[in-house]
Amino acid sequence: MNINTNRRNDRPHGGGNGGNFSQGDRQSRSDMFWSNLVPAYNREWIINGATPDLVDFAEKVGEFMANNGLTNSKIRNVYGEIKRIQMGEFEKEKSSFYLLKPKVAYALGRDEKNEGLKLFKKIFDKCFEFVKDQKSYLNFCNLMEAILAYHKAYGGKD
Repeated sequence: MNINTNRRNDRPHGGGNGGNFSQGDRQSRSDMFWSNLVPAYNREWIINGATPDLVDFAEKVGEFMANNGLTNSKIRNVYGEIKRIQMGEFEKEKSSFYLLKPKVAYALGRDEKNEGLKLFKKIFDKCFEFVKDQKSYLNFCNLMEAILAYHKAYGGKD
């Protein structure tokens, strides 16, 4: 039985084969890129802070996003909200932080073939689970800023 919770086009998010997946199905570019990056990702960047490895990770991710359709305008609302929350106290802004996750999903829903945005969502979701307090939120912001700085450096457009 095929259970499908995504009503749009009767297919799961990001899929295109009616929800019938097998191990032989083609992965998207962002899925393959993320699979190669997973060993490089370190949750300690969010929990304890940046390391030189974070910079290398951010550069690879930023370059991929710039070369795969992510524009500044696609994530402007999300990034603006990340920065607004950063200006306040995390405890007072916690609910706004939680609402970032649906904003990212919405951005991808508007452009679900955008490989750069798919990767942004994968990384955002992975980092999201480790943000617990002001310190971890600031570390999260540092990673997002580093990624977006490299995105811009590699030609990410408005």
